[in-house]
Amino acid sequence: MAIPTSDSAAPAFSASPATPLTDEARATALWTFIQAQAPHFTLAGALDVIRALHIGSREDRRELAKRLRKELQARRIKLKQVNALQAVARLTGYSSWHSDASKETPRLRFEVFIQPPRLQTEEFASWSQLADTLRTWADKLLARGQLPLGVLTMRFTGQMLSFTVPVPTMGDEGNPPRNEIWLLGSVVPISDEDHNWLAGAPAALEKLRRHLEETGKAVLDGYAALYLCANSHDRPGNVNEVTAADVVNSELVLLREADEDDPHSGFEIARGDELTCWHQLEVSLRDDHAETKPEAVNVSIPDEGTGAWFVNGVRHVWALETLKPNEYLPGRVHRQLGIDDCERLLRRYKLARRIHSGGFRHHDMTKHVDYLSGLPETWRVDLHRILHLLQKANLTWEGYIEKFGAEQLLMTATLPVGFVMQLLENLQVEKPNAVFAWPTLAEMSLVTDDQLICSLMPRVDAVRYATSGDLSPQVAASLREAVDEFSSGLHLQKMVSTGAITMERELPYLVYANDAQELRLSAEAMGLQVYIAVSPHLIPTAGMLPETPDVKVWPWAFGHALLLRFDHARGGAQ
Repeated sequence: MAIPTSDSAAPAFSASPATPLTDEARATALWTFIQAQAPHFTLAGALDVIRALHIGSREDRRELAKRLRKELQARRIKLKQVNALQAVARLTGYSSWHSDASKETPRLRFEVFIQPPRLQTEEFASWSQLADTLRTWADKLLARGQLPLGVLTMRFTGQMLSFTVPVPTMGDEGNPPRNEIWLLGSVVPISDEDHNWLAGAPAALEKLRRHLEETGKAVLDGYAALYLCANSHDRPGNVNEVTAADVVNSELVLLREADEDDPHSGFEIARGDELTCWHQLEVSLRDDHAETKPEAVNVSIPDEGTGAWFVNGVRHVWALETLKPNEYLPGRVHRQLGIDDCERLLRRYKLARRIHSGGFRHHDMTKHVDYLSGLPETWRVDLHRILHLLQKANLTWEGYIEKFGAEQLLMTATLPVGFVMQLLENLQVEKPNAVFAWPTLAEMSLVTDDQLICSLMPRVDAVRYATSGDLSPQVAASLREAVDEFSSGLHLQKMVSTGAITMERELPYLVYANDAQELRLSAEAMGLQVYIAVSPHLIPTAGMLPETPDVKVWPWAFGHALLLRFDHARGGAQ
């Protein structure tokens, strides 16, 4: 049963509308409703609007009305919100938007972990209904002292929003204190098919943000990426379209840009959510003798600005970066924030500065994104290598299946992940990563700047490289040294971010980001150009994990490798 709140004046739709309508019927209803106001609006135009809306069976009425107004405005038709609600009611089979008030269908489940350890759940028909409950819950967290560092973090993973909090703990003997991450609650869609479940989330979470930040209680970390994704104003179907659902693969990027007329003068200061970027901004300003004091950070946005912060007189630009998953290489949408969004971030930074008067005591080294965070269903393999391994074991493909009782599969270049893992274990393969197929050159991306490598570095675990094979011994040795240095920097970043290595003084993120530029420049100095892609990578776990006789554990951990291919630059030696 949904819990009514003061935000539920416009009820959500029922999962079973009074009269299920086809797109054509909805277009006719919309055209009839709009035509008197806008005679130029045609039935064909109405059908285009309906198809662009992709109306789901569990839509929130207010959010659908907003989207309808946006689509109509693009066609030079202005509609008031109350009229948009009436139009939306007709699109879903009701004569009025008041008709379905008693038939709200739950769409969201709010799960809270309470003491003694147990899960408490409530269901809601819309984010607008959930908004008040979120604020009440946050007040209880504060009253119980469950936000000790003044941070409530939102993490978006798949079809889940989780709320976590950093909690300081005493370090083990010989180790410094650290922060543990505790899960306090989550919001999930009730239906796995509700792919538009985040519609309405930005408005509800903005109320939570204001409730926490404007009153000086805590920072709602992770909200900026959701807000920016939901307000990207893309046309549906655009190859670079970013929506609220893309928040799972999006993060803020902060760059210092010494010369705004030269885009190549910029270099990365930070990437991640708000607190990480603000913290790294201040670390980047730190001298060798003292931490950066709040009064030493002077941030402003000039009246004639085009969307940038001027920090101690130096221009810094903000961007939202979104990765679009693909087999070997993600699509990358990188958009600089405009002045309104920069001003919104600056206001929040100043509020956070007051809440965290002693400096930002918690930040993530690497923001979680869904891209490269889970196992796919299949892997592409090198069939020649597979045949070599079978031949070494005196087996054919059919013989292997018969001997080990494996799944009956055709020998193709794309195989289920579980099948490949079992094959590697059955054949006791010492170098498992050799079985993964290298992408063709057309499937890789030529590196012309450092941005895509910087996007991938926090998400990969190793580096593998190949060359054209006709390099001189001197160039080959220099290239090996450059790649080894880049790989060592990546390994150090991983060890520090996971807490495996503690450093007396934190290194700014820009130190790691600069590694990509150094690799590219080293290759250019050798007359080489670099192509990149991403591949699965298996990490041996022998001696790292406790052995449990009753539980099967794979001998490898799953990760990813950054693939580098170096070829002669055009016009260079062949």
